[in-house]
Amino acid sequence: MVDLPDDILQRVTKPARYTNNEINAVTKDLSGVDVKVALAFPDVYEIGMSNLGLRILYEILNRRADTAAERVFAPWPDMETLMRERRIPLFTLESRTPVAEFDILGFSLAYELTYTNVLNMLDLSGIPVQASLRGNQHPMVIAGGCCTYNPEPMAQFIDAFVIGEGEEIIHDLIEVFKSYRHHGRDALLGKMAVIEGVYVPSHSSGKSIRKRIVRELDISEYTERPIVPFVETIHDRATVEVMRGCSRGCRFCQAGMVYRPVRERSVETLLAQAQRLISCTGYDEIGLLSLSTADYSRVEDLVRILIQKYESRRIGVSLPSLRADAPCVELASQIQRVRKSGLTLAPEAGTQRLRNVINKNVTEGDLLDAVETAFKWGWRTIKLYFMIGLPTETDEDVLEIARLTHKVTGMARQMRIRPTVNVSISTFVPKPHTPFQWRPQDTIDEIKRKQSLLRGAIRDKAIQLSWHDAKASALEGVLSRGDRKVGEVILRAWQRGCKFDAWDEHFRYEEWMRAFSECGVDPAYHANRARSYDEPLPWDHIDCGVSKRFLMSEDMRANEAQVTPDCRLEGCVGCGVAVLAGGCPSRGKVSVEPSLARAGSSDESKGSTIPQETSKMRPRIMVALTKGEPVRYISHLSYFRSIELALRRASIPVAYSEGFNPRPRVSFGSAIGVGVTSDDERMVIELASPQEVDNVIDRLNKVLPNGIRVAWAEIVPEGVKSALRGLNASLFRFTVASSPGYESGAIEKAIQDMLARKELCIRRVRADKLREVDIRSHLVSAYVVQFFRDYFEIEAVLKSGDSGGAGPGDFVEALRMFMPNINVVKIHRVKQLGV
Repeated sequence: MVDLPDDILQRVTKPARYTNNEINAVTKDLSGVDVKVALAFPDVYEIGMSNLGLRILYEILNRRADTAAERVFAPWPDMETLMRERRIPLFTLESRTPVAEFDILGFSLAYELTYTNVLNMLDLSGIPVQASLRGNQHPMVIAGGCCTYNPEPMAQFIDAFVIGEGEEIIHDLIEVFKSYRHHGRDALLGKMAVIEGVYVPSHSSGKSIRKRIVRELDISEYTERPIVPFVETIHDRATVEVMRGCSRGCRFCQAGMVYRPVRERSVETLLAQAQRLISCTGYDEIGLLSLSTADYSRVEDLVRILIQKYESRRIGVSLPSLRADAPCVELASQIQRVRKSGLTLAPEAGTQRLRNVINKNVTEGDLLDAVETAFKWGWRTIKLYFMIGLPTETDEDVLEIARLTHKVTGMARQMRIRPTVNVSISTFVPKPHTPFQWRPQDTIDEIKRKQSLLRGAIRDKAIQLSWHDAKASALEGVLSRGDRKVGEVILRAWQRGCKFDAWDEHFRYEEWMRAFSECGVDPAYHANRARSYDEPLPWDHIDCGVSKRFLMSEDMRANEAQVTPDCRLEGCVGCGVAVLAGGCPSRGKVSVEPSLARAGSSDESKGSTIPQETSKMRPRIMVALTKGEPVRYISHLSYFRSIELALRRASIPVAYSEGFNPRPRVSFGSAIGVGVTSDDERMVIELASPQEVDNVIDRLNKVLPNGIRVAWAEIVPEGVKSALRGLNASLFRFTVASSPGYESGAIEKAIQDMLARKELCIRRVRADKLREVDIRSHLVSAYVVQFFRDYFEIEAVLKSGDSGGAGPGDFVEALRMFMPNINVVKIHRVKQLGV
């Protein structure tokens, strides 16, 4: 187990990224399993924990009695620096075991600009970066995810690639590993290469690798007890995957091609999954996930039933992907009854000609009808997604983005609405296994010229324009269609310090260009030239199910601006994916079962509304909670977010506010800093109905995270307007390590000198600004409690409140004015007071 000193966690941003202890995390005895798997995501915790594939594999593996799966994410640069200084190896969250001690290290490759992070994580683990240098003592390094559809740029770093969907293939890999782990690394890789859907660069030369798919999505394994992170993640909700694959056929979209065929889950399955997820997480939102959720054949029934079932509990439904048409907006309007959300539409191109080129089956009329419907339903902020740099694009196409956006704001003003239209412009990047895989990508200069052209054409203050960095898009284009020579560039760029390339503040384009130059690789060769249909492509040996002949046909149809219909609506278009499924399941929509259709569209469902709470003075409970060592490093906001989730898991009937986004009526006491423990964190819960206090305590303590417990609770008497207002101070205990010169007399004198001061000015940093603050009036008392051989304890009463106050960190800084070398090893809030 890796020792992670407190002084490290106290010096890094978001230390909860590295501390584990989340609800539903699984910690097994690693000595009691046959196979140990570290699931790695090459980005920060809050990005990786939003990855559905990682969450599914985590549960599937941990359901096996013979296997343990733990998680590891890329440490942020501040943490990495300290780890390298202290020679701390990369470790997993659950048990803090060094990654190098695992049997399998599995990376999820979701984005090309995380490639250098993969190398950095291998190096931090003490694992040779290049696969050819690894021996029998090293973990087997496996990668999956959408980037593996062109594995060649990463081929020298990865032992084996999983091509396709992992729910079934992961079991095959575990069984092969168990059977051949003692036969040597080369023999084991040879056996892995035999598994359908596994590409082993050192053993699969000349072999076509066909992707693996889950044929029956409705009965496939899914996450039932997802981990509830302390750090807020990108997708902070309960997620059900309604379907997999997309048949729309957008010619720029890699996911729409490689995730075929379309497979749906039944409404019954989705309702059961949603129920389990809500009960074990406490989330207040159910996300319906897919590439195109509005194309789910029973989406209206599903949304109606979910709203009918969860509306009274203030649990909302979200649709992350919507078509730009009025029916989709009307569907989205139904979910606004619980919680208001933004509306995002993706016309992708400004002219109909160019939308036909990319096979985006949306007309300008569809978009304007959708926008008008949105304004009628109460939306005032709309986000529009467009791309520039698309094949056959002209300046007129770019300028039409501005014209179309101005039409949207003009429509709003005709309806006497003051709109905000956020326009996001991404750069087209040709991807493998798409009809545009042969097309050139615009150069950086050309993209910047088009961005400038568009910026000059938009003159409406209601339109907010943003775009992706042209240099980052250019690099993505090289990495996505590169070959093994590009792998040498990735290695050199990492050696030159490149990492976290997807983050603007860490992207070092000039270092990448030096790496290309040193390796003798021209980025324009991979990104900016047109390729002929007969040119061998680096990813030709990967069979995604969609035939190359179909992709060529679609590319030629794009030249003529001819659209190809959705095969689920107008019949098979011959993409070739039927060979994977034994007959294409995309042919024809799933029929609607009358019983569920009636349940979803009943008068009761249409007319249901959130019950109005009419009582002016609802019952309230004051609750005192602990914050123990396991949750010491989560932030104040994360701590109380954990409490809100626990209230829902415990089914406590909390009252809600009215308005745009109803919130639970829970008030919290004064905040303490990250790293501080407490015996007295206060909150007041306003209840929708009377509850027995002991019952509330018992139910909460059963579902709270380890380290948080209800110490006591009591009814707030009627007539007390603000039960927390009288708590304007706290008693803190500071544990200080003993050191020469800090004997009892010297310490007591230092505290007396501090209290004798009329002013105690300390420095605070707020929003990157340093200022001096006098905290003397907020320091009520301070004294030494007791001395021990290795440490002593100081207690201090500090005032807090809306008008200012002093926190425990302020007191420590003031103490250092009198004892410069003092080492405070722990801070604990004993209780809250009224003074």
